[in-house]
Amino acid sequence: MQDNWNFNENLKWCIDNDFQVYIQPLDNSGRCKIAIRKGGISTEGKPSKYCKEKGLTLYSKETLGSVEYKTQKKATENLPKVYIYLRQTYGGI
Repeated sequence: MQDNWNFNENLKWCIDNDFQVYIQPLDNSGRCKIAIRKGGISTEGKPSKYCKEKGLTLYSKETLGSVEYKTQKKATENLPKVYIYLRQTYGGI
């Protein structure tokens, strides 16, 4: 793991590479998971979106993390780790 990567750089990398990362509530008890939507920036968080400029439909795919958190605060504390994971895994570094 790169120690010199900071939160803002990792978040920017995710946005620039079309990864939308967010907290997904599971029910009204506060339980939640971290979700990753590849293509989520281009599709504005939807499964698909027609792009007039390109003349094609863009698609995204949501993947729900395996870890279940008891509170949104706990999930939020782990978002920086997800940003780093995505950057290391898909950034070719």
